[in-house]
Amino acid sequence: MACPQVVHSEIQPDTITVFAASSLRDAVGEVAQHYTAETGTDVVLVFAATSAIARQVGGAAPADVALLADQDWADWLVAQGTVAQVTAFAGNQLVLIGRDDAPIADPQDIEAALGDGVLAMAQVDAVPAGRYGKAALVSLGLWNSVAARVVQAANVRAALRFVELGEAPLGIGYASDLVALPNLTQVYAFAPDTHPDIIYSAAQVTPKSADFMVYLQSVAAQDSLVRWGFSRLDVAP
Repeated sequence: MACPQVVHSEIQPDTITVFAASSLRDAVGEVAQHYTAETGTDVVLVFAATSAIARQVGGAAPADVALLADQDWADWLVAQGTVAQVTAFAGNQLVLIGRDDAPIADPQDIEAALGDGVLAMAQVDAVPAGRYGKAALVSLGLWNSVAARVVQAANVRAALRFVELGEAPLGIGYASDLVALPNLTQVYAFAPDTHPDIIYSAAQVTPKSADFMVYLQSVAAQDSLVRWGFSRLDVAP
Protein backbone atom coordinates (compact mmCIF):
# COMPACT_ATOMS: atom_id res chain seq x y z
CA MET A 1 0.00 0.00 0.00
CA ALA A 2 1.41 3.41 -0.92
CA CYS A 3 1.97 5.71 2.01
CA PRO A 4 0.20 9.08 1.72
CA GLN A 5 2.61 11.99 1.88
CA VAL A 6 2.43 14.00 5.09
CA VAL A 7 2.55 17.71 4.35
CA HIS A 8 4.35 19.80 6.95
CA SER A 9 5.56 23.31 7.54
CA GLU A 10 9.17 24.25 6.96
CA ILE A 11 11.13 22.77 9.84
CA GLN A 12 13.26 25.20 11.85
CA PRO A 13 16.22 23.99 13.94
CA ASP A 14 14.94 25.62 17.15
CA THR A 15 11.54 23.93 17.08
CA ILE A 16 10.08 20.65 18.22
CA THR A 17 8.26 18.93 15.36
CA VAL A 18 5.41 16.67 16.44
CA PHE A 19 3.75 14.25 14.04
CA ALA A 20 0.38 13.28 15.55
CA ALA A 21 -2.73 11.23 14.82
CA SER A 22 -5.63 13.22 13.34
CA SER A 23 -7.84 12.57 16.37
CA LEU A 24 -5.34 14.51 18.51
CA ARG A 25 -5.57 17.71 16.47
CA ASP A 26 -7.38 19.92 18.97
CA ALA A 27 -5.99 18.46 22.19
CA VAL A 28 -2.36 18.44 21.08
CA GLY A 29 -2.80 21.92 19.66
CA GLU A 30 -3.68 23.09 23.17
CA VAL A 31 -0.89 21.08 24.76
CA ALA A 32 1.61 22.58 22.31
CA GLN A 33 0.46 26.13 23.06
CA HIS A 34 0.90 25.60 26.79
CA TYR A 35 4.28 23.93 26.28
CA THR A 36 5.50 26.87 24.20
CA ALA A 37 4.24 29.36 26.76
CA GLU A 38 6.02 27.49 29.53
CA THR A 39 9.31 26.72 27.78
CA GLY A 40 9.64 29.22 24.94
CA THR A 41 10.15 26.34 22.47
CA ASP A 42 7.96 26.49 19.37
CA VAL A 43 6.11 23.35 18.31
CA VAL A 44 5.41 22.49 14.68
CA LEU A 45 2.39 20.18 14.44
CA VAL A 46 1.78 17.71 11.60
CA PHE A 47 -1.46 15.69 11.57
CA ALA A 48 -2.40 12.59 9.59
CA ALA A 49 -3.72 9.08 10.14
CA THR A 50 -1.55 7.04 12.52
CA SER A 51 -0.70 4.62 9.72
CA ALA A 52 0.66 7.49 7.61
CA ILE A 53 2.49 9.03 10.58
CA ALA A 54 4.19 5.74 11.47
CA ARG A 55 5.29 5.05 7.90
CA GLN A 56 6.58 8.60 7.43
CA VAL A 57 8.52 8.56 10.69
CA GLY A 58 9.82 5.09 9.88
CA GLY A 59 11.00 6.51 6.56
CA ALA A 60 13.05 9.24 8.28
CA ALA A 61 10.56 12.10 8.03
CA PRO A 62 11.78 15.12 10.08
CA ALA A 63 9.81 14.41 13.28
CA ASP A 64 11.08 14.85 16.82
CA VAL A 65 8.04 13.16 18.38
CA ALA A 66 5.39 10.81 17.00
CA LEU A 67 2.00 10.56 18.73
CA LEU A 68 0.12 7.46 17.63
CA ALA A 69 -3.44 6.26 18.24
CA ASP A 70 -2.67 2.56 17.94
CA GLN A 71 -0.36 0.31 19.95
CA ASP A 72 0.39 -1.94 16.96
CA TRP A 73 1.79 0.94 14.91
CA ALA A 74 3.74 2.17 17.93
CA ASP A 75 5.23 -1.30 18.38
CA TRP A 76 6.03 -1.34 14.65
CA LEU A 77 8.19 1.78 15.03
CA VAL A 78 10.09 0.06 17.83
CA ALA A 79 10.48 -3.12 15.78
CA GLN A 80 11.82 -1.07 12.85
CA GLY A 81 14.46 0.39 15.13
CA THR A 82 13.19 3.93 14.50
CA VAL A 83 12.62 4.55 18.22
CA ALA A 84 13.87 2.77 21.31
CA GLN A 85 10.51 2.66 23.10
CA VAL A 86 7.05 4.20 23.27
CA THR A 87 5.16 5.66 26.22
CA ALA A 88 1.38 5.56 26.69
CA PHE A 89 -0.08 8.98 27.48
CA ALA A 90 -3.87 8.88 26.92
CA GLY A 91 -6.88 6.70 26.19
CA ASN A 92 -10.16 7.15 24.36
CA GLN A 93 -13.61 5.59 23.85
CA LEU A 94 -15.05 4.27 20.60
CA VAL A 95 -18.50 5.63 19.77
CA LEU A 96 -21.13 5.62 17.06
CA ILE A 97 -21.77 9.21 15.99
CA GLY A 98 -24.69 10.95 14.30
CA ARG A 99 -26.10 14.44 14.06
CA ASP A 100 -29.44 14.63 15.85
CA ASP A 101 -30.04 10.91 16.26
CA ALA A 102 -31.60 9.44 19.38
CA PRO A 103 -29.28 7.21 21.43
CA ILE A 104 -29.34 3.47 20.77
CA ALA A 105 -29.38 1.11 23.75
CA ASP A 106 -29.04 -2.14 21.81
CA PRO A 107 -26.21 -2.39 19.23
CA GLN A 108 -28.39 -4.71 17.18
CA ASP A 109 -30.41 -1.59 16.31
CA ILE A 110 -27.44 0.01 14.51
CA GLU A 111 -28.33 -1.46 11.13
CA ALA A 112 -31.89 -0.18 11.40
CA ALA A 113 -30.62 3.26 12.42
CA LEU A 114 -28.61 3.46 9.20
CA GLY A 115 -31.81 3.22 7.19
CA ASP A 116 -30.85 3.42 3.52
CA GLY A 117 -27.65 5.30 4.33
CA VAL A 118 -23.98 4.42 4.66
CA LEU A 119 -21.70 4.07 7.66
CA ALA A 120 -18.67 6.37 7.62
CA MET A 121 -15.45 4.90 8.99
CA ALA A 122 -11.72 5.48 8.77
CA GLN A 123 -9.89 2.89 6.65
CA VAL A 124 -10.71 -0.39 8.36
CA ASP A 125 -7.49 -2.23 7.52
CA ALA A 126 -4.97 0.50 8.37
CA VAL A 127 -6.26 3.48 10.37
CA PRO A 128 -6.76 2.86 14.11
CA ALA A 129 -10.32 4.22 14.37
CA GLY A 130 -11.32 2.06 11.42
CA ARG A 131 -9.61 -1.02 12.82
CA TYR A 132 -11.23 -0.52 16.23
CA GLY A 133 -14.62 0.05 14.59
CA LYS A 134 -14.41 -3.05 12.44
CA ALA A 135 -13.31 -5.12 15.45
CA ALA A 136 -16.29 -3.87 17.45
CA LEU A 137 -18.74 -4.62 14.66
CA VAL A 138 -17.26 -8.08 14.18
CA SER A 139 -17.49 -8.72 17.93
CA LEU A 140 -21.16 -7.71 17.90
CA GLY A 141 -21.92 -9.88 14.87
CA LEU A 142 -22.77 -6.85 12.72
CA TRP A 143 -19.85 -6.55 10.33
CA ASN A 144 -21.11 -8.90 7.62
CA SER A 145 -24.44 -7.12 7.43
CA VAL A 146 -23.03 -3.56 7.20
CA ALA A 147 -19.66 -4.05 5.44
CA ALA A 148 -21.06 -3.35 1.98
CA ARG A 149 -22.46 -0.05 3.25
CA VAL A 150 -19.25 1.24 4.82
CA VAL A 151 -17.67 4.34 3.28
CA GLN A 152 -14.00 4.56 4.22
CA ALA A 153 -11.94 7.73 4.65
CA ALA A 154 -8.24 8.45 5.12
CA ASN A 155 -8.64 9.28 8.82
CA VAL A 156 -11.29 9.54 11.51
CA ARG A 157 -11.94 13.26 11.07
CA ALA A 158 -12.39 12.80 7.33
CA ALA A 159 -14.87 10.00 8.02
CA LEU A 160 -16.89 12.17 10.39
CA ARG A 161 -16.94 14.91 7.81
CA PHE A 162 -19.35 12.70 5.85
CA VAL A 163 -21.67 12.75 8.88
CA GLU A 164 -21.32 16.51 9.32
CA LEU A 165 -22.28 17.06 5.68
CA GLY A 166 -25.24 14.71 5.90
CA GLU A 167 -23.71 12.32 3.38
CA ALA A 168 -23.73 9.52 5.97
CA PRO A 169 -26.28 9.22 8.78
CA LEU A 170 -23.79 7.57 11.12
CA GLY A 171 -20.04 7.25 11.57
CA ILE A 172 -17.65 5.60 13.98
CA GLY A 173 -15.19 7.78 15.85
CA TYR A 174 -13.94 8.66 19.29
CA ALA A 175 -15.50 10.32 22.31
CA SER A 176 -12.92 13.08 21.87
CA ASP A 177 -14.31 13.84 18.40
CA LEU A 178 -17.60 14.84 20.00
CA VAL A 179 -15.83 17.59 21.95
CA ALA A 180 -14.07 18.88 18.84
CA LEU A 181 -17.19 18.55 16.65
CA PRO A 182 -20.06 19.83 18.84
CA ASN A 183 -22.64 19.61 16.05
CA LEU A 184 -22.36 15.81 16.21
CA THR A 185 -23.82 13.57 18.93
CA GLN A 186 -23.13 10.20 20.50
CA VAL A 187 -25.57 7.52 19.37
CA TYR A 188 -23.96 4.49 20.97
CA ALA A 189 -20.81 3.75 23.01
CA PHE A 190 -19.04 0.50 22.14
CA ALA A 191 -18.05 -1.58 25.16
CA PRO A 192 -14.27 -1.70 25.68
CA ASP A 193 -14.26 -5.50 25.40
CA THR A 194 -15.52 -5.36 21.80
CA HIS A 195 -12.26 -3.94 20.41
CA PRO A 196 -8.56 -3.62 21.29
CA ASP A 197 -7.68 -1.11 23.99
CA ILE A 198 -7.47 2.43 22.62
CA ILE A 199 -4.12 3.62 23.87
CA TYR A 200 -2.28 6.66 22.54
CA SER A 201 1.49 6.28 22.58
CA ALA A 202 4.29 8.83 22.26
CA ALA A 203 7.59 7.98 20.62
CA GLN A 204 10.68 10.14 21.13
CA VAL A 205 12.43 10.27 17.76
CA THR A 206 15.20 12.78 18.52
CA PRO A 207 16.98 13.74 21.77
CA LYS A 208 15.79 17.36 21.68
CA SER A 209 12.19 16.24 22.28
CA ALA A 210 12.91 14.73 25.71
CA ASP A 211 11.35 17.65 27.59
CA PHE A 212 8.18 17.49 25.49
CA MET A 213 7.88 13.78 26.24
CA VAL A 214 8.03 14.55 29.96
CA TYR A 215 5.52 17.37 29.56
CA LEU A 216 2.96 15.01 27.97
CA GLN A 217 2.78 13.13 31.27
CA SER A 218 2.37 16.28 33.36
CA VAL A 219 -0.85 17.23 35.11
CA ALA A 220 -1.23 20.29 32.86
CA ALA A 221 -0.97 18.27 29.64
CA GLN A 222 -3.24 15.53 30.96
CA ASP A 223 -5.83 18.15 31.96
CA SER A 224 -5.81 19.46 28.39
CA LEU A 225 -6.31 15.95 27.02
CA VAL A 226 -9.25 15.33 29.38
CA ARG A 227 -10.86 18.64 28.37
CA TRP A 228 -10.82 17.39 24.78
CA GLY A 229 -12.49 14.08 25.66
CA PHE A 230 -9.51 11.75 26.16
CA SER A 231 -9.19 9.53 29.19
CA ARG A 232 -6.50 10.23 31.74
CA LEU A 233 -3.61 7.89 32.39
CA ASP A 234 -1.19 8.07 35.31
CA VAL A 235 0.43 11.49 35.50
CA ALA A 236 3.51 12.88 37.15
CA PRO A 237 2.93 14.69 40.48
